[in-house]
Amino acid sequence: MVINAKTKISELIKKNPATIDALAEFNSNFNKLRNPILRNLLARRVSIVDACRIGGCELSGFLDKMASIGFEIEGSVELPLSPYSKKMGAPGFITDLKVMELDVRPMLAGGEDPLKLILKKCKELKSDECLKIVNTFEPLPLISLLEKQGFKTWTERPDINTVFTWFIRIGKSIVIPEPSVDIPDPVISDQEFDTQVKSFPPEKIHKIDVRHLAMPLPMMTILDHLSKLEPDEALFVFHKKIPVYLLPELAERGFKYFIQHSANGEVNMLIRRS
Repeated sequence: MVINAKTKISELIKKNPATIDALAEFNSNFNKLRNPILRNLLARRVSIVDACRIGGCELSGFLDKMASIGFEIEGSVELPLSPYSKKMGAPGFITDLKVMELDVRPMLAGGEDPLKLILKKCKELKSDECLKIVNTFEPLPLISLLEKQGFKTWTERPDINTVFTWFIRIGKSIVIPEPSVDIPDPVISDQEFDTQVKSFPPEKIHKIDVRHLAMPLPMMTILDHLSKLEPDEALFVFHKKIPVYLLPELAERGFKYFIQHSANGEVNMLIRRS
């Protein structure tokens, strides 16, 4: 098989399952591919060049490893610039703006979702300030959300386990709505929820459990499964809480959602196309 920087990781694994062990040996960050859930979520969407950015490795080394297990390489072996990543030494960037730094790694390690705090900090940004988020991965859902709200973003990886994401407000009247604004209460009675579930044949309901996943994997996993949902199918989600920041995204993508309280403060969700 001939591959290049744009080849999807899923294509490599499908062609040669030894790809997983080879990549884990090449870079410990690729051990994630041994997890079936993460592999299903990421491999189908991530290209080789994306994987190199995530893993913090050189494209040439990645391709050399693939060549060692039988793949044929074509095209450039130089890693192109990420659409989000830019050098932060641009004239005037640091000197003209006061950097407000927020390290969210402790929150994530403790199982907390830092999104609400990040949005609060963004709302408080003054015209002479920028927000620097310190994390272990590139927060693509957050970047997408804030770019829709008039922010410009950069990412920078100073080392293999650290990612800086910078946010600059480029509009004068940016308002980031609270997730509860204009969102009807999605929680319905047990009877109503059961009625919604029974409106689909059992074989048309796909079930996933995201309660054990760390942020932002619950949201990414749900959206990934919804992208493959047929019009006559529904997605049943076991979640540890109401994903308030996911709900506007579901509405924007044309999905209806129903939520039922379950044991220990957790929730069940049924999501279907409108």
